[in-house]
Amino acid sequence: MTGKDTFTEAERAQFEASAAEAETGYDIEFLRSLPRVTGRPLSVGEKAAAVVPVRLDDARIKALDARAKATHTSRSQIIRDAIDHELALAAA
Repeated sequence: MTGKDTFTEAERAQFEASAAEAETGYDIEFLRSLPRVTGRPLSVGEKAAAVVPVRLDDARIKALDARAKATHTSRSQIIRDAIDHELALAAA
C-alpha cells in the first residue's frame, strides 16, 4: 500500500483474514449457493427512487467527500442518513 495507512485495527484484521482465506482457495459450490445481491441499496427502498438534485458549495462537497471516504460509504448514503436523522428529530 502506498500513502498514509488509514485502516483501523478491525479493518486490518478483516483484510488479513480475507487474504488468508483467498490464499487457501474458495469452495466454488458454496459461493454459487450464496444469494446474489444486486441493485440499489436496501436503504433506498424497494421501489425505484427519485433523483433529487441538490446544489452544494465547494466546502460542503469537500466535507461530504471526506466523510464518505472516512466511513467507506457514498455521498448519497450520507445525504440519505442526514435526511432520515433530520426527519426523525422533526417527528419527535
